[in-house]
Amino acid sequence: MTSEIRIGLMSIRLVRPVEPDRMLDDPDVAVLNRDDDYMPYWAYLWPGAFLLADVISRRAWSGEAALEIGCGLGLAGLVGMSRGLNVRFTDYDDAPLSLIARSVSENNFDGTRFSTGLLDWRELPDETYPLILGADVLYERRLVPLVAGVLSKMLAPGGEAWIADPYRVAAEEFPEAVGRLGLRCTVEAIETTSAELGSLRGTLHRVSRGL
Repeated sequence: MTSEIRIGLMSIRLVRPVEPDRMLDDPDVAVLNRDDDYMPYWAYLWPGAFLLADVISRRAWSGEAALEIGCGLGLAGLVGMSRGLNVRFTDYDDAPLSLIARSVSENNFDGTRFSTGLLDWRELPDETYPLILGADVLYERRLVPLVAGVLSKMLAPGGEAWIADPYRVAAEEFPEAVGRLGLRCTVEAIETTSAELGSLRGTLHRVSRGL
């Protein structure tokens, strides 16, 4: 189905599963969960996606290349495209990537300004980006060093990463984790409202690398 998502003063058309809960009954999901602790979290819109999308919407961009990690349905990256970013959407699962391509078309965005790809945070490519985006990617402690590792390898010199979360306990360990890898991190309180989840509050981790 296609939903109209309001972010600030703009609307984004988002293609998403009609009944995401039904994926939990999929035998393939059960096998992946057993083998790799996989869950189809990508099928839901999480609080961090709204928080990050709102922050991104407040700035005009000029064609900068951005990498969205754990993109799920890609709300933050789609808002970024609407504001001028060129976005590479990545996820561990390829299922949401085709939906993102449909969302790009639904919004009449320039198809040359985005790409999609699989990204396993344990096996990183030799690519760097001046801007890395992540929403609700710190929901478990085991993910904190993995996300820190992504930024350590894939954040370009002089670049910045914006990682948003709704005050999850695991995220409290993130500034120290990136600091041990030589990156700087500042944390700021952010808030927004959404028709879907109501009033939301959380933190934005701004992680930077010197030139």
